Amino acid sequence: MNRLVHVFDNGVQVYDNHLWPDQRERYRKRNVHEAEEEDTFVEILRSLPPDGCFVDIGSAIGYYPLLAKQMVPGLVVHAVEPLELHRQQFLENIALNGLAQRDFTIHEEAISSSVGRARFLEDGYGSGIQRSSVAARTESRCVLEVRTTTLDRLMERIGRHVDLCQMDVQGHELDVLEGARRILDSGGITTFLIGTHSPRLHRLCMALLTDHGYEILHDLYDTREQPDGILAARRLTAPRRGNLTASR
Repeated sequence: MNRLVHVFDNGVQVYDNHLWPDQRERYRKRNVHEAEEEDTFVEILRSLPPDGCFVDIGSAIGYYPLLAKQMVPGLVVHAVEPLELHRQQFLENIALNGLAQRDFTIHEEAISSSVGRARFLEDGYGSGIQRSSVAARTESRCVLEVRTTTLDRLMERIGRHVDLCQMDVQGHELDVLEGARRILDSGGITTFLIGTHSPRLHRLCMALLTDHGYEILHDLYDTREQPDGILAARRLTAPRRGNLTASR
């Protein structure tokens, strides 16, 4: 039986049954996954070296890794996705787009501020590490246990400089950055592109990055065409030493 395929305007293809109704509605306005973030992502990609390295944390069904590989075929792509269902859908979409699984390295842990295990709420594109404060409201949903690691540890595994790290981790973006202190100090990641999930998290992530010598390229929390805020930062200077004035 032939499966329906959704073709984005940039040429990326995904199986239609991987999408949710609210996404399809959004794509009717502009047929890309995130209308406002897409432009920033494409602009950054065009500045990367042809043999550069891209890390996508929270890759879901693979939209951004697929777009990156399509635009920069020589790019080394690492995708982080702890949810097995999404990893399987990502593999299906790799084949659908005429690519090979060897074109991507897929990591199965969740990225957090520490190494260990965590409860992970399976909720489609809203899946993420579960905080204890919301446990009572999610008892009826599927909660899994997943392994966690830090971005510092992941970077040790990757073993090379990363030109772009993108993340969409459903409110855990500050935790990811707090588990990356060594790599932030060293400048081992040139550019971050972060989907932010509250004004407070947006501000705290921006403060942490600037404290480590990153220049803010794009600062937009109040997006109109997508659910997440957008924060982009590039390491251009040596890190400034000092206390982070904002508190969690």
